Amino acid sequence: MGKELSKSISKRLYVMIYMKKILLFGLISILIASIVIAAGAGEASGQGRGMNRPDMGVTEKSQAVGTDTGQDALTDEEIAGLKLMREEEKLARDVYMVLYNEWNLPIFNNIANSEQTHTDAVKILLDVHGIEDPVITDEPGVFANQELQTLYDDLVNQGSVSLLEALIVGATVEDLDIFDLNELIAQTENPDILLVYNNLIKGSRNHMRSFIEQIENNDGTYTAQFIEQSELDEIVSSSQERGAILDENSNIIPGFSSELSRQQGQRRMLQPGNYQVSGGKGINVQQQANRMMIQVGGISADCPLCSEMTQERLQNGTQFYAKLSNGRNAEIKIMPDTASQTALQRFNLRNCTEDCSIELKEANIGDQVRAVYNFQAQRNSKVFGIFNARMQVQAQVDAETGEVIQVNKPWWAFLAVEPEE
Repeated sequence: MGKELSKSISKRLYVMIYMKKILLFGLISILIASIVIAAGAGEASGQGRGMNRPDMGVTEKSQAVGTDTGQDALTDEEIAGLKLMREEEKLARDVYMVLYNEWNLPIFNNIANSEQTHTDAVKILLDVHGIEDPVITDEPGVFANQELQTLYDDLVNQGSVSLLEALIVGATVEDLDIFDLNELIAQTENPDILLVYNNLIKGSRNHMRSFIEQIENNDGTYTAQFIEQSELDEIVSSSQERGAILDENSNIIPGFSSELSRQQGQRRMLQPGNYQVSGGKGINVQQQANRMMIQVGGISADCPLCSEMTQERLQNGTQFYAKLSNGRNAEIKIMPDTASQTALQRFNLRNCTEDCSIELKEANIGDQVRAVYNFQAQRNSKVFGIFNARMQVQAQVDAETGEVIQVNKPWWAFLAVEPEE
């Protein structure tokens, strides 16, 4: 890949949207002017200064109907840039999710979580300005921008060759992000956009440092493909950056603007993707065929409840809720890895690599409806302490409290010795 690819990704979308705007702008200006005149100057003041400056016969700015940000309207380049970064940050997230599943290296999961906050931040700017979101579906690996779609496919294929190639893919993605953000920052004076972009590029520099370190640990090297090599050398030779709205994982902390604060506390249907709960633990929700799964720390749980679950992003992490058949919303406080460990300890098992399953489901416990993890495993035992036998064991762990609420063993279990495994 070369810089021509990045310029194509960054600018073709700009040109397409700009041409559509320029053709329609005369009509739109007349319509908006008539609305402003009818409404009066007092009501029009929130529409953006670019629309109301008397010395401008034609303006290069447009304002989405129904928004009132109290800031200048956005240019076509700014709108195109936001749409590009919305999908480019999603591309980074999606690529890292695939590479984490392929190589199980924590750096990919950690940075995928960070990229989720980045694409969310851009989404908020789109919402604030009433701009159509290019992400029609949050399904991993699906993009409206076909050049990003092709780039995603190429990067995933490259990253599946070896762990070193996967790490080089990570550096390549951050390289492209930094290059595009450098250009976009130079094209805008909007303070909200600059606030987001400057923190995105700071996060990308941090990610680049992490990937380069891993590449070198695996006896590899990386050469800049988009930014200048001198810029890459300067990034790598400097320490990790900290900032007022970046946490230690380079995640944008919710609350960077009043609009982002308003996004907090809203429950939305659970979608496939990466989330972070209180304490920094990363959660990956996957859609596989006709079922959903939750993966945490290498432990995966089937999730029949996920289709009825909602999520609420708060400043200290995401909270999950499952709507039960009795109408109650149960907060899922316990994650699959914790539930699995609790069940293993109950059965005196150190680990469970074969014939094990865990499922987040609804269960009737007495006269109560509960959200539980149903854990099943096969374990070795000796009947009368002599005869080897495989024992099917089952436990239910309350997903709200972590309490073991039910244990099932075969009827002959009392005749068997269950050594620690």
